Amino acid sequence: MVRLLELLCLLLRRVISGVVILLFAVMMTSVLVQVAGRYIFNFSIAQASEIATFSQIWLVLLGAGIAVSRSQHVAIDVVPAMLPRAQARLALLAISGISIAFLAVLAYGSLPLIKMGAFQTSPTLRIPMKYMYFCLPAGAAYMALEMVLAVIQRWHNPFPSEQVDPHEEAI
Repeated sequence: MVRLLELLCLLLRRVISGVVILLFAVMMTSVLVQVAGRYIFNFSIAQASEIATFSQIWLVLLGAGIAVSRSQHVAIDVVPAMLPRAQARLALLAISGISIAFLAVLAYGSLPLIKMGAFQTSPTLRIPMKYMYFCLPAGAAYMALEMVLAVIQRWHNPFPSEQVDPHEEAI
């Protein structure tokens, strides 16, 4: 079961990393188009601004899950790192449980927005806003999945003294 979850997360990480790279490229291109439109052609391109905004929103919420997978979120773990293994495990479970509960509230609280967004469209692109609001439960679900996997992987050493990024290549 654990191995299946790890494989699922590995596949999901690759897909989401690709989506994040694509969103960043789209955001960067649309900002450049907006700047070029304003300063070269003296014409504001509203669609480019909206594309950049929506890309950034999705980028942040999916990128937060990637940060969770790499343990790159800001954390104050000095006290839990000094605890014996049994108490450190309890601290890990408590911290992750509170975080997952917050993410569940975020996802549940976004459902009315998604329902309302089915009847709203964006000002310039005219796409239903439910697609923009759906980034909240999607990002929360991905972060929660990564947190569950982190608890499983860190069970034997909940708060290692030196964090090594498994995604970095040896130089």
